[in-house]
Amino acid sequence: MIKAFADLHIHIGQSLNGKAVKITAARSLTLPQIIRVARDVKGLSMIGIIDAQSNGVRHDFKALLQEGELELLEGGGYRSGNLTIIPGVEQELSVGDGTAHLLAYFSSLDNMERYISELKPYVKNWQLSSQKAYVRIEKWLEAVALGKGIWLPAHAFTPHKGIYGNCCTSLFEVLPGLPPALEIGLSADRQMARSLSELEHVTLFSNSDAHSLPKIAREYNLLELTENSFAGLSKLVYEKQGHVIANYGLPPKVGKYHRTYCLVCEKIVEGRPPVLSCPRCGSQKVVTGVMDRLVSIADRELIHTPDSRYVYQVPLSSLPGIGPRMYKRLLDVFGTEMAVLHHASKDDLVQVAGEKVTQWILGSREGNLVFQEGGGGVYGRVVDILS
Repeated sequence: MIKAFADLHIHIGQSLNGKAVKITAARSLTLPQIIRVARDVKGLSMIGIIDAQSNGVRHDFKALLQEGELELLEGGGYRSGNLTIIPGVEQELSVGDGTAHLLAYFSSLDNMERYISELKPYVKNWQLSSQKAYVRIEKWLEAVALGKGIWLPAHAFTPHKGIYGNCCTSLFEVLPGLPPALEIGLSADRQMARSLSELEHVTLFSNSDAHSLPKIAREYNLLELTENSFAGLSKLVYEKQGHVIANYGLPPKVGKYHRTYCLVCEKIVEGRPPVLSCPRCGSQKVVTGVMDRLVSIADRELIHTPDSRYVYQVPLSSLPGIGPRMYKRLLDVFGTEMAVLHHASKDDLVQVAGEKVTQWILGSREGNLVFQEGGGGVYGRVVDILS
């Protein structure tokens, strides 16, 4: 078994032909740039490119293969240096009474093409990210199976396009069976997800949903795999060979949809969850927070004690005192963000960054930071360190 740092939800801003892919993502998010940053700056071992269904992005994969920048692995996925790239898709579907985003991953472009051919008549624009497929979810699952893919709900608890946040109180209401895995999303953690008993044996991932290069690995996973390939990921998800050692994620309070937000008062609500309407003005015009939604549908008590498998961690660039110059200095000395966040000793950090910045880094590593809550599309922020 091997260990791999993995971020399985990264968007493409534009393909190399200059055409947009994810409209809301930075244009610097091209396939070559993502590979470079994920491998050389962040220090990841595996990434999921979830816009690989795009006509332009598939052409980019093929160009990098032809140039020798990528190679197809025997176990599926592509390799660049020590980084494995898994091609995937984020598809929007009508599910129950709402709309949800679901992820699927494939071992190769050929299997991705099989998926596309099955859904081609039902998707209007194969260049753009997160496009809606006008089919029932059963038909979508058939297409994933045709491509021998792995599937899971994306950012499952968020109010916009999350399957729990937008479509159902139980996955059994809207799916033919439980998914093999699920993406927690930025405004929740493993403890919150476990308040739903049906997720007891579902593999839980935390991913960045990166819309810019710096956001890659703002959330990620430490995986134990049989091999660093699609086959290794598939065996973890479907056969439980290997496991998620830990999720590294932003504390839920930092997530921009953690608490309910009143659209009339334009403020995050206060009070013990669940708060599903505004206690100030009484309005029902709210963006329901992930915490409030989960508490309202949970069938188990929400446990607030720490879970060793979910490590609250803030990306280096989001910590106080780490601007562009300090960030570069740290990477120049330690190599990658993973090295700084996980391996650099206190003495070495002090020598490079000074006492105060070292306190912030170690506070992030040890889960000792204090945060102001986010909601309604506004992120929370770091405000202090526990003494």
